[in-house]
Amino acid sequence: MPHKERKMLDYEIEEKTSGGAVYEAGVKESKRNKALRRIAQPLVDKYWKDRGQNVTTLHRVYRVSEYLLKRSKRHK
Repeated sequence: MPHKERKMLDYEIEEKTSGGAVYEAGVKESKRNKALRRIAQPLVDKYWKDRGQNVTTLHRVYRVSEYLLKRSKRHK
């Protein structure tokens, strides 16, 4: 039986070191950021790229894209 207990201990160690909830939160944040960049890209091309590349304008574009992402998840 000590061998089975050792296997269970190894499994528990793997479970505790794999990330779990922290990994899941990271994946959610990554997906949100990717969706945000996808929405912002055409706006960046239109309003920021060839217009002096002002940082304030870039921040506004990303704020608008955050709003559009949040709006797209509303109930219709």
